[in-house]
Amino acid sequence: MIEKLQNIFNDITGRTDIVINPKTKLSNKEYNFSSFALIQLICAIEDEFDIEIPNSAIRKFKTVKDVLSFIESEKK
Repeated sequence: MIEKLQNIFNDITGRTDIVINPKTKLSNKEYNFSSFALIQLICAIEDEFDIEIPNSAIRKFKTVKDVLSFIESEKK
């Protein structure tokens, strides 16, 4: 699952030199993760995993681990 997120992350940031892990912060300016990029990320995740992410969950996403946990809970 993290491999799919890696691909989405690369597409959104336009970079391939970054390797994400569960501790990767979604708001890190080093990765050009603006609020708009976060919205793009959420839309891409919803499409890739065929899930819907409510705004209440999005506000809690601080790291890749938060996203992974949410996806896993939705896929059960």
